[in-house]
This record gives sequence, structure tokens and C-alpha cells, in this order.
Amino acid sequence: MRRFVIVGQTAKASPDFLLVDIPSTSGRLDVLLRSLRAALLYSHGVRKDSIVYLLLLGLPERVCTARIEGSASRYLRPDERSLATTLKKLLTHASTSAAFVDKAFVEVRAGMAVAEGGMEVVLPELAGSTLYLLEPGAPDIRGLALTGQDQTFVLGDHLGLQEGVRAQLLAAGAVPVSVGPRPLHTEDVIALVHNELDRREQAVALLHEPKLV
Repeated sequence: MRRFVIVGQTAKASPDFLLVDIPSTSGRLDVLLRSLRAALLYSHGVRKDSIVYLLLLGLPERVCTARIEGSASRYLRPDERSLATTLKKLLTHASTSAAFVDKAFVEVRAGMAVAEGGMEVVLPELAGSTLYLLEPGAPDIRGLALTGQDQTFVLGDHLGLQEGVRAQLLAAGAVPVSVGPRPLHTEDVIALVHNELDRREQAVALLHEPKLV
């Protein structure tokens, strides 16, 4: 399983944003939407082995996390407006529902759930998963032997990560990694992580492929 946790420092946990102007009315939710697309969608397909957590921290009085599972979600489309519409529905439920209990995820529709809270509701779900923190200047992912069958990659938005969140992740055992010498947009980093993992999986499959004699 591949998990991607995207921390939105300014993204608002509110459905009251305009689809015609997502960046300036949602606290840059557009950054998270593009990251969601990169994490779950590829050309004409959905990654069934991936789960995305979007942390919406832009409203201190209303912090929320959305969880989208590739294996169960339906009708995910790659265009930003469609993904924004889907998230708007999730946030509408979150803003009107009294179902939040003990900061647990509540399923709104197949493969999509919301929870009240931020990293504190995500970390318990990552128990047993190997944590990696994507940040500039860290060791290159191509030189690392990524371990475990369940891996989690944590990324910041256009502002990066708050130092408190970073410290929390390091305390939880997260290993800092990067995808190269230059800082890239969050969605591009996710695409490169997937590409690296895809290549490694293909190499293992070819290694174990029966040889004709």
C-alpha cells in the first residue's frame, strides 16, 4: 500500500469556495487537488494500491482531514474542477454532520471519508507503515532501499511543512527523503515517487519472471 499525506497549511475545511476561482476562495485548496490527482490517477486509470490524506488546516476553528482510497472510490476524474466538486461534497457533509466521534473517520461515500482533526487522526492509521518525509535537501530516494510493503509519504503544500508538524513526524520515525536536487511542486514530487516505486516493482517482477530455456 502507498499512502500520501498532504498537509495544507492554508487550505480551508469549508465547502464555501467557488469552483470558478478555487485558489483564492479556498486557501489554495487547488494545490491539494493537484496532489490528489497525482497520487491516485494515471492515464485512464486509478491506482488501487494508494490512499491519500488531505489535511485542511487553514481554519484553526475547523480543522479537518479527508481520506480518499483508490481501491474503493468511484467516478474520480483528473480535471481539477471535478475533484473540487467531489471534495466540496465531502466538506459539506463534514460541516453539517454531527457524526464525528472521537476524531474517527466517517465514510461519506464509497472510498471517501472525513475526520475532525489533523495529523493526530492520521498517525494512528499509519501504524505499521514505513514513514517518509519528502523535503528538499534530504537524501535522494534513488539511493535509498525503501522498506516495507506499506509506505507513507508526507508532503507539505506550497508553504512546506510547519516546524511543529515536521518535528511530530520525525518523532514518529519518519525518514527524510527527496526526489532530486531541486525543490519541486508537491504534485510533481508525488508523480516522481510513484515513478520510482513503479520502476522498482517492475524490476522485481522481471527478476522473478520465468525464463524460457
